[in-house]
Amino acid sequence: TDFDKIVKDAEEHQVNSKCPSCCPLGWVKYERRCFLYQANSMDWASAEKRCLNVGAHLVSIHSENEYQLVKAVIRAHDTQENPTWIGMTGCQKKFNWFWSDGSRSTFTKWNRNEPNFLSGECCVHMNWD
Repeated sequence: TDFDKIVKDAEEHQVNSKCPSCCPLGWVKYERRCFLYQANSMDWASAEKRCLNVGAHLVSIHSENEYQLVKAVIRAHDTQENPTWIGMTGCQKKFNWFWSDGSRSTFTKWNRNEPNFLSGECCVHMNWD
């Protein structure tokens, strides 16, 4: 797909230290944003903290194109497409969803009958069947 090509091209891109708009090595650039996939099993808060340690947040997704890119990045690193945390949370107030980076939640792609809070979950991940 086009997004698989974007990911491949981005991963082959060599970082130039004189290029302030370039992403760090190993990150994927899309439009003006940089994305990094890390395959570490942990809870949502620990994953967000790990991102903060490198000056980032769990991913916020604002369009179908970004959603497809994030899916492609995950697929490139995890062919099983296991559940992967994203930055959306609603832990502070039920059904009041927001992104951990502070951006507005204007795009969602919930699975059928979600969110339902049946198990008290208030954090969001992708790749859940």
